[in-house]
Order: sequence, then C-alpha cells, then structure tokens
Amino acid sequence: MTRLELRVVLAAALAATVVLGAVACAAFGLAIVASTLSIYALAVGAWLYHSIERLVLARRIRTVRTAAKPLAPLLPLMAAIMGLTQAVVRSLSDVTELPMRPWDLPVLRWVDATRFSRRSVDGECGDDELEC
Repeated sequence: MTRLELRVVLAAALAATVVLGAVACAAFGLAIVASTLSIYALAVGAWLYHSIERLVLARRIRTVRTAAKPLAPLLPLMAAIMGLTQAVVRSLSDVTELPMRPWDLPVLRWVDATRFSRRSVDGECGDDELEC
C-alpha cells in the first residue's frame, strides 16, 4: 500500500468516525458537541476528497508514464521540432515589430496607379480639392 492509498484509508476512517460520533452525540442530547463534530466533519470530508483526488491524479500520471515509454527515443526529435518552431515564431515576431514603410509595398504603388483622379462635376467641390 502506497502513502497516498494509506492517506485515503485514514481519511475515510476518520470521516466515518467523526460522522458517527456526531450522530451519537446528537442522539444523547449533546447538541453542542454534535454541532462541533459536524463542522469538524466538513474539514475531514475535504481532506478525504483531497486525498482521493491526489490518488486518482497519481494513477493517471503513472498511466501516462507507462504509455509514453515506447516514445522515449523520439524525445530528442520532438525537442528539436519544438526548438525550430520557437525560432520561427521569434523571427516572425521580430519582423512584425519593425516600423511599416509604405513605399516598400508594391501593392500600394499598384493601387495608386489605378486610382482615378476625382474632379468636381457641375461646380461641386471634391474631397481632394482645395478650392472650388
């Protein structure tokens, strides 16, 4: 029996004892002691829940570790892939932090060349004209 299993058994026994003690005290008319034991039973129940949760988590971790044993030779390869991915992400983030220069973008020059000049029609003022 492992330490975690022993802790669960101890917490379960303590929780049962506290609950039975509170019921017995309530039956004999010791309401103050029964209420104190019922509050203590909440703490013991929380400890029991915590112990069971740790035991279940430890069993899951053990299951994952035994399942991952055949993949152990691939760990250096996976680490190399993660390193390369991190390097690519860093280099892309460095590029995006540079200030944008509009004259370097060929698309904008193409868009500017295809725009029509806006002229006023029938004496209306356009947005780009200073005077009518």
